[in-house]
Amino acid sequence: MAGSRTGVVLPACCATGYARRLFMLQRHSSIDPIAQPDDERLPTEWTSRAPQATERAPKSAADWAAWLVALAVLVFMAVFGFQAMTWALAGGWQWLWLAVGLPFFGVFSVSAVLLVVTRLRERRRVRVALEGMSLERGEGFRVGEPFELRLRATVPIAREGERTVAPERIVIRLMRRSLVDAPDGTGSLVDECCDEAIASREDARAGRLLYACELSAGSGYGDAAQWFVELHDPTDDDNAPFLIAALRPLPAR
Repeated sequence: MAGSRTGVVLPACCATGYARRLFMLQRHSSIDPIAQPDDERLPTEWTSRAPQATERAPKSAADWAAWLVALAVLVFMAVFGFQAMTWALAGGWQWLWLAVGLPFFGVFSVSAVLLVVTRLRERRRVRVALEGMSLERGEGFRVGEPFELRLRATVPIAREGERTVAPERIVIRLMRRSLVDAPDGTGSLVDECCDEAIASREDARAGRLLYACELSAGSGYGDAAQWFVELHDPTDDDNAPFLIAALRPLPAR
């Protein structure tokens, strides 16, 4: 098992209470325990919505050599233009050198400065993303017993001007959706966080990554509920899940 368990967490385990009213419905006695959440999402690709970091892009020896040659040419032409302007100071027909020296010095000196500034400020984005995601939920979930969850994925190929990396950690929450009765005779479905764990990144075979953790709802929960898991990006301030998967409850032993 990878990642660290936080243990059994009370319904207030999430900072916001993590209870939200989804919709109102007429009173009924139970909820189908095998029904999938209405908002189940199982994407195969994901990109973090957190602000992307930037870094200085490494350059090869050939890139540096080409850049130095280009800078040397620009500097040489700028120096030639400056020298031509000094020749024009002799007067007479030497003033003709001013028509050559002034544009040469102005254009190539500015180009050399821009070339240096561009290289110093050149950076690339670091995109946190996964693709080919596959969630392993096992044969089923049994209340009161440990439940192991695995997410397998790969890192997508980087586009030009960026570098792609996998997240170091993923927050996984075990959720329970149950019916709460209201005094007016109606009820609402409420989501409750029953356990939370942090799954750390591990390298698997064939370039794939593995995120694994163990969850447990503890005892004392009834059967009239829907169980599912949510995967969150810990760096995303919105705290919205990027993957929601239903669980198949098993009867108690």
